[in-house]
Amino acid sequence: MRLDAKKLEALFVKKQNHSTLAGLLMEYAILKQKLEEPDGQSWYFKQGINSRKKRIAHLIKQFNAIKSTFNTRTIDAFLEKINENKAVCLHYEKRGMHTIQLMHHSKLKAENVFLHELIGLKSKINQLKEIDHYLNHPEEFLLIID
Repeated sequence: MRLDAKKLEALFVKKQNHSTLAGLLMEYAILKQKLEEPDGQSWYFKQGINSRKKRIAHLIKQFNAIKSTFNTRTIDAFLEKINENKAVCLHYEKRGMHTIQLMHHSKLKAENVFLHELIGLKSKINQLKEIDHYLNHPEEFLLIID
């Protein structure tokens, strides 16, 4: 049976239809609320509380990495990275791609989408705050979702 690179790409490259940052914040808020009220959760949820606590720690780590990048870089730096990624993608598109290059090409395209998201957010706010701040101030959370 022949290996289909498009199917392989779907396994390794996660495509999202919503804001990465908003999705991360929503998942964090939902998990945090469920963990604060474990008695109202299903038996299955209660059995996996430790893994859900690890997931929350991972979400916080991801958010802090995004926050650090967002707070320390300018829009020009994001645009520069987008242009670098586009140059690599153009190189791949002109010369053809094998499986690994196809996956790298897809990763760069996804990174550019995320960088555009950060540029849009940077035009609204200058600095990201701690993750729990957005749970306590929903009006600022709406700026991220919008």
